Amino acid sequence: MLAFFDTHAHLGDSVFETDRETVLDRARAAGVINIAEIADAPKEWPGALALSRARPLQVRCALGLHPYYVAEFSPALLGALAAKARLPEVAAIGEIGLDYVKTDAPKGAQIAAFRALLAGSLSWGRPAVIHCRGAYEDLRDVVGALCPHPPAEFRFWGVVHCFSGGEDDARFLVERGFALGVDGPVTYPKNDGLRAALRGAGLERIVLETDSPYLPPQSSRGKRNEPAAIPEIAAKVAEVFGRTLEDVARTTTDNARALYRL
Repeated sequence: MLAFFDTHAHLGDSVFETDRETVLDRARAAGVINIAEIADAPKEWPGALALSRARPLQVRCALGLHPYYVAEFSPALLGALAAKARLPEVAAIGEIGLDYVKTDAPKGAQIAAFRALLAGSLSWGRPAVIHCRGAYEDLRDVVGALCPHPPAEFRFWGVVHCFSGGEDDARFLVERGFALGVDGPVTYPKNDGLRAALRGAGLERIVLETDSPYLPPQSSRGKRNEPAAIPEIAAKVAEVFGRTLEDVARTTTDNARALYRL
Protein backbone atom coordinates (compact mmCIF):
# COMPACT_ATOMS: atom_id res chain seq x y z
CA MET A 1 0.00 0.00 0.00
CA LEU A 2 1.20 3.53 -0.74
CA ALA A 3 2.01 5.69 2.29
CA PHE A 4 0.76 9.28 2.47
CA PHE A 5 1.10 12.14 4.97
CA ASP A 6 -1.72 14.66 5.53
CA THR A 7 0.28 17.66 6.69
CA HIS A 8 -2.68 19.83 7.68
CA ALA A 9 -6.02 18.79 9.18
CA HIS A 10 -8.44 20.16 11.77
CA LEU A 11 -9.87 16.98 13.25
CA GLY A 12 -10.67 18.82 16.46
CA ASP A 13 -13.48 20.57 14.60
CA SER A 14 -16.94 19.88 16.01
CA VAL A 15 -18.06 18.26 12.73
CA PHE A 16 -15.89 15.27 13.68
CA GLU A 17 -17.27 15.00 17.18
CA THR A 18 -19.37 11.90 16.55
CA ASP A 19 -17.00 9.90 14.33
CA ARG A 20 -13.44 11.17 14.84
CA GLU A 21 -12.04 7.70 15.54
CA THR A 22 -13.74 6.30 12.45
CA VAL A 23 -12.30 9.12 10.35
CA LEU A 24 -8.81 8.33 11.66
CA ASP A 25 -9.28 4.63 10.93
CA ARG A 26 -10.56 5.44 7.43
CA ALA A 27 -7.47 7.58 6.83
CA ARG A 28 -5.18 4.72 7.80
CA ALA A 29 -7.09 2.35 5.55
CA ALA A 30 -6.54 4.80 2.65
CA GLY A 31 -2.79 4.79 3.28
CA VAL A 32 -2.64 8.07 5.19
CA ILE A 33 -0.27 6.90 7.88
CA ASN A 34 0.58 10.31 9.36
CA ILE A 35 -1.53 13.39 10.08
CA ALA A 36 -0.59 16.82 11.41
CA GLU A 37 -3.42 18.15 13.55
CA ILE A 38 -3.50 21.95 13.46
CA ALA A 39 -4.73 23.91 16.48
CA ASP A 40 -4.93 27.55 15.51
CA ALA A 41 -6.17 29.15 18.74
CA PRO A 42 -5.30 28.56 22.41
CA LYS A 43 -8.72 27.06 23.09
CA GLU A 44 -7.85 24.30 20.59
CA TRP A 45 -4.38 23.47 21.91
CA PRO A 46 -5.49 20.98 24.61
CA GLY A 47 -7.59 18.95 22.16
CA ALA A 48 -4.76 18.73 19.63
CA LEU A 49 -2.34 17.58 22.30
CA ALA A 50 -4.83 14.98 23.56
CA LEU A 51 -5.38 13.61 20.05
CA SER A 52 -1.63 13.36 19.48
CA ARG A 53 -1.20 11.51 22.76
CA ALA A 54 -4.05 9.13 21.98
CA ARG A 55 -2.67 8.29 18.51
CA PRO A 56 1.10 8.80 18.88
CA LEU A 57 2.05 6.71 15.84
CA GLN A 58 -0.41 8.51 13.55
CA VAL A 59 -0.84 12.10 14.77
CA ARG A 60 1.41 14.99 15.68
CA CYS A 61 0.17 18.52 16.23
CA ALA A 62 0.93 22.16 15.53
CA LEU A 63 -0.10 24.90 17.94
CA GLY A 64 -0.49 28.49 16.83
CA LEU A 65 -2.66 31.56 16.44
CA HIS A 66 -4.59 32.06 13.22
CA PRO A 67 -4.88 35.65 12.01
CA TYR A 68 -8.62 35.40 12.70
CA TYR A 69 -7.72 35.50 16.40
CA VAL A 70 -5.01 38.15 16.29
CA ALA A 71 -6.80 40.11 19.04
CA GLU A 72 -5.69 37.32 21.42
CA PHE A 73 -2.01 37.88 20.69
CA SER A 74 0.05 39.03 23.68
CA PRO A 75 3.44 38.48 25.29
CA ALA A 76 1.74 36.03 27.65
CA LEU A 77 0.41 33.99 24.74
CA LEU A 78 3.85 33.98 23.14
CA GLY A 79 5.31 32.72 26.39
CA ALA A 80 2.72 29.97 26.72
CA LEU A 81 3.38 28.87 23.17
CA ALA A 82 7.13 28.84 23.78
CA ALA A 83 6.62 26.47 26.71
CA LYS A 84 4.38 24.11 24.74
CA ALA A 85 6.72 24.12 21.74
CA ARG A 86 9.06 21.93 23.78
CA LEU A 87 6.50 19.13 24.13
CA PRO A 88 7.27 16.00 22.07
CA GLU A 89 3.79 15.97 20.55
CA VAL A 90 4.29 19.44 19.04
CA ALA A 91 5.84 19.17 15.59
CA ALA A 92 5.30 22.77 14.46
CA ILE A 93 4.01 26.24 15.25
CA GLY A 94 0.86 27.14 13.39
CA GLU A 95 -1.10 27.98 11.85
CA ILE A 96 0.08 31.56 11.88
CA GLY A 97 0.07 34.18 9.15
CA LEU A 98 -1.99 36.78 7.33
CA ASP A 99 -5.53 36.93 5.99
CA TYR A 100 -6.79 40.03 4.19
CA VAL A 101 -9.91 38.37 2.77
CA LYS A 102 -11.88 36.54 5.45
CA THR A 103 -11.24 38.80 8.45
CA ASP A 104 -11.25 42.53 9.05
CA ALA A 105 -8.58 42.29 11.74
CA PRO A 106 -6.19 45.25 11.28
CA LYS A 107 -3.37 44.46 8.88
CA GLY A 108 -0.79 46.06 11.12
CA ALA A 109 -1.79 43.87 14.06
CA GLN A 110 -1.70 40.78 11.86
CA ILE A 111 1.77 41.59 10.56
CA ALA A 112 3.15 42.28 14.04
CA ALA A 113 1.74 39.03 15.45
CA PHE A 114 2.91 37.01 12.46
CA ARG A 115 6.41 38.45 12.66
CA ALA A 116 6.66 37.60 16.38
CA LEU A 117 5.23 34.10 15.96
CA LEU A 118 7.46 33.27 13.00
CA ALA A 119 10.49 34.56 14.89
CA GLY A 120 9.37 32.41 17.81
CA SER A 121 9.15 29.28 15.70
CA LEU A 122 12.70 29.87 14.48
CA SER A 123 14.08 30.40 17.98
CA TRP A 124 12.22 27.37 19.37
CA GLY A 125 13.50 25.09 16.63
CA ARG A 126 10.07 24.27 15.25
CA PRO A 127 8.88 24.67 11.64
CA ALA A 128 6.12 27.19 10.93
CA VAL A 129 2.76 26.39 9.36
CA ILE A 130 1.78 29.59 7.57
CA HIS A 131 -1.66 30.74 6.42
CA CYS A 132 -1.81 33.36 3.67
CA ARG A 133 -4.92 34.61 1.92
CA GLY A 134 -4.79 37.77 -0.19
CA ALA A 135 -1.60 38.89 1.54
CA TYR A 136 1.35 37.49 -0.40
CA GLU A 137 3.13 40.84 -0.75
CA ASP A 138 3.26 41.34 3.01
CA LEU A 139 4.03 37.66 3.55
CA ARG A 140 7.07 38.01 1.33
CA ASP A 141 8.23 41.05 3.30
CA VAL A 142 8.09 39.19 6.62
CA VAL A 143 9.54 35.94 5.31
CA GLY A 144 12.27 37.76 3.40
CA ALA A 145 13.36 39.60 6.55
CA LEU A 146 13.33 36.60 8.90
CA CYS A 147 14.25 33.79 6.49
CA PRO A 148 16.44 35.35 3.80
CA HIS A 149 17.95 31.99 2.86
CA PRO A 150 17.16 28.28 3.36
CA PRO A 151 18.07 26.63 6.67
CA ALA A 152 21.46 24.97 6.94
CA GLU A 153 20.43 22.13 9.25
CA PHE A 154 16.98 21.26 7.87
CA ARG A 155 15.31 21.25 4.47
CA PHE A 156 12.49 23.63 5.39
CA TRP A 157 11.79 26.55 7.69
CA GLY A 158 8.12 25.66 7.36
CA VAL A 159 5.23 25.43 4.94
CA VAL A 160 2.81 27.87 3.36
CA HIS A 161 -0.30 25.77 3.69
CA CYS A 162 -3.02 25.76 1.03
CA PHE A 163 -0.70 27.70 -1.25
CA SER A 164 -2.72 30.03 -3.49
CA GLY A 165 -0.13 32.45 -4.80
CA GLY A 166 1.34 32.87 -8.24
CA GLU A 167 4.49 31.58 -9.86
CA ASP A 168 6.62 34.42 -8.47
CA ASP A 169 5.33 33.77 -4.96
CA ALA A 170 6.07 30.06 -5.26
CA ARG A 171 9.58 30.73 -6.50
CA PHE A 172 10.26 33.26 -3.74
CA LEU A 173 9.12 30.88 -0.99
CA VAL A 174 10.90 27.75 -2.14
CA GLU A 175 14.13 29.71 -2.67
CA ARG A 176 13.98 30.73 0.99
CA GLY A 177 13.37 27.26 2.31
CA PHE A 178 9.61 26.82 2.50
CA ALA A 179 7.45 23.95 1.34
CA LEU A 180 4.09 24.54 -0.37
CA GLY A 181 0.99 22.80 0.94
CA VAL A 182 -1.29 21.37 -1.76
CA ASP A 183 -4.88 20.37 -1.08
CA GLY A 184 -8.29 20.03 -2.72
CA PRO A 185 -8.14 23.20 -4.86
CA VAL A 186 -5.42 21.64 -7.05
CA THR A 187 -8.18 19.35 -8.38
CA TYR A 188 -10.57 22.18 -9.30
CA PRO A 189 -10.93 22.59 -13.09
CA LYS A 190 -10.34 26.35 -13.16
CA ASN A 191 -7.12 26.33 -11.13
CA ASP A 192 -4.65 26.22 -14.02
CA GLY A 193 -2.67 29.11 -12.54
CA LEU A 194 -2.13 27.23 -9.29
CA ARG A 195 -1.03 24.11 -11.14
CA ALA A 196 1.47 26.15 -13.17
CA ALA A 197 2.90 27.72 -10.01
CA LEU A 198 3.33 24.29 -8.44
CA ARG A 199 5.09 22.92 -11.51
CA GLY A 200 7.52 25.81 -11.29
CA ALA A 201 8.21 25.06 -7.63
CA GLY A 202 8.92 21.38 -8.23
CA LEU A 203 7.57 18.23 -6.60
CA GLU A 204 10.48 18.19 -4.15
CA ARG A 205 9.02 21.30 -2.49
CA ILE A 206 5.42 20.09 -2.19
CA VAL A 207 3.55 18.45 0.67
CA LEU A 208 0.00 17.12 0.60
CA GLU A 209 -2.77 18.25 2.93
CA THR A 210 -6.54 18.21 3.20
CA ASP A 211 -7.32 21.14 5.55
CA SER A 212 -10.14 18.87 6.74
CA PRO A 213 -13.01 19.49 7.15
CA TYR A 214 -12.55 22.27 4.57
CA LEU A 215 -11.58 22.35 0.87
CA PRO A 216 -12.68 18.89 -0.32
CA PRO A 217 -11.36 17.73 -3.69
CA GLN A 218 -13.46 17.98 -6.84
CA SER A 219 -15.26 14.65 -6.40
CA SER A 220 -16.74 15.69 -3.05
CA ARG A 221 -17.13 19.46 -3.27
CA GLY A 222 -19.78 20.70 -0.90
CA LYS A 223 -19.19 17.82 1.51
CA ARG A 224 -17.10 17.43 4.63
CA ASN A 225 -13.47 16.78 3.82
CA GLU A 226 -11.30 14.26 5.68
CA PRO A 227 -7.74 12.87 5.49
CA ALA A 228 -8.82 9.85 3.44
CA ALA A 229 -9.09 12.27 0.48
CA ILE A 230 -5.29 12.56 0.25
CA PRO A 231 -4.94 9.86 -2.47
CA GLU A 232 -7.28 11.81 -4.78
CA ILE A 233 -5.21 14.96 -4.28
CA ALA A 234 -2.04 12.96 -4.88
CA ALA A 235 -3.45 11.56 -8.11
CA LYS A 236 -4.01 15.09 -9.43
CA VAL A 237 -0.50 16.12 -8.39
CA ALA A 238 0.84 13.11 -10.29
CA GLU A 239 -1.02 14.33 -13.38
CA VAL A 240 0.29 17.88 -12.93
CA PHE A 241 3.91 16.71 -12.79
CA GLY A 242 3.66 13.80 -15.18
CA ARG A 243 4.85 11.43 -12.46
CA THR A 244 3.48 8.15 -11.15
CA LEU A 245 1.24 8.05 -8.10
CA GLU A 246 3.88 5.93 -6.37
CA ASP A 247 6.50 8.60 -7.03
CA VAL A 248 4.23 11.34 -5.69
CA ALA A 249 3.41 9.32 -2.56
CA ARG A 250 7.06 8.63 -1.85
CA THR A 251 8.34 12.15 -2.59
CA THR A 252 5.63 14.09 -0.76
CA THR A 253 5.80 11.81 2.28
CA ASP A 254 9.58 12.26 2.42
CA ASN A 255 9.05 16.01 2.09
CA ALA A 256 6.50 15.98 4.92
CA ARG A 257 8.80 14.07 7.24
CA ALA A 258 11.57 16.52 6.46
CA LEU A 259 9.20 19.44 7.05
CA TYR A 260 8.15 18.20 10.48
CA ARG A 261 11.64 16.89 11.26
CA LEU A 262 10.42 13.41 12.08
